[in-house]
Amino acid sequence: MDYGSPFEGETDDVRLARIFERAALPVARVLDVLPEAGCLLLEDLGDVTLEAALARAERGRGILRSDLYRAAVGLAASIATRGTTSLLHSDRSAGPALDEERFLFEMRFFVDNYVVRFRGRAGASPGLASALEALAREAASHPRVLCHRDFHSRNLMLQQDGRLAMVDIQDARWGPDTYDVASLLRDAYVDVDEREVIELLEVYRLQRPGPPGPAALRDRFHVVAAQRMIKALGTFGYQIAVLERSRYRSAVPRTLERLARLLPTHDSTRALAAALESDGIY
Repeated sequence: MDYGSPFEGETDDVRLARIFERAALPVARVLDVLPEAGCLLLEDLGDVTLEAALARAERGRGILRSDLYRAAVGLAASIATRGTTSLLHSDRSAGPALDEERFLFEMRFFVDNYVVRFRGRAGASPGLASALEALAREAASHPRVLCHRDFHSRNLMLQQDGRLAMVDIQDARWGPDTYDVASLLRDAYVDVDEREVIELLEVYRLQRPGPPGPAALRDRFHVVAAQRMIKALGTFGYQIAVLERSRYRSAVPRTLERLARLLPTHDSTRALAAALESDGIY
């Protein structure tokens, strides 16, 4: 990991790696810290992402798709349980968090970078702005656990022994208790059948201590997944329109299709669905 310049003291990446390791969560080990060179030497977790492993499974090769997803969901549950305990007993127990302020920022980021820069529109209507604000506030009100924050098929690596390990943990923090599983099951890069989503969410629920009620967890999952997909569109818009990285373009139609299909099905997001349609977002 190259920081680009020398640094002093312990970096956030080292602190986060320690939090995950104390919880026996599989991440790249920090093998050496080189402050004068401005870098960390990290364990090599190989080249096979979960995305690649799922593609192999579709071709009838390697580990079964269902087994891969169950392993990934189990890992998300472990982050929310053992990881939360580890975070509580760390020097980061007071924050940072995916809180109301952060979610409101992400909704503004979506408007600025997807609506304005990518789609070339003047901005969000009052109705859309209000619906986005309500979504952010609702997501921020959910129970908090440790979240990887970018828990999807390109950040999970399949090891030679068949286990999954995580990369890109630098943004891990407190967040809603369905955030990581929503990132996984509403992945911008891989399609998951809706029946499979429901089954895997139940697998996640049952691996939590004192499992929350299924209806309550599904409702929280839907809200957080909607927030996460809106946030992802903002990121895609920024990457494409500002940084000129066209590889993110293929993820936009999948995300829009999911929003158009899923938002009208829940009371909590029907107003947002109507506002997105009225503003011509999808």
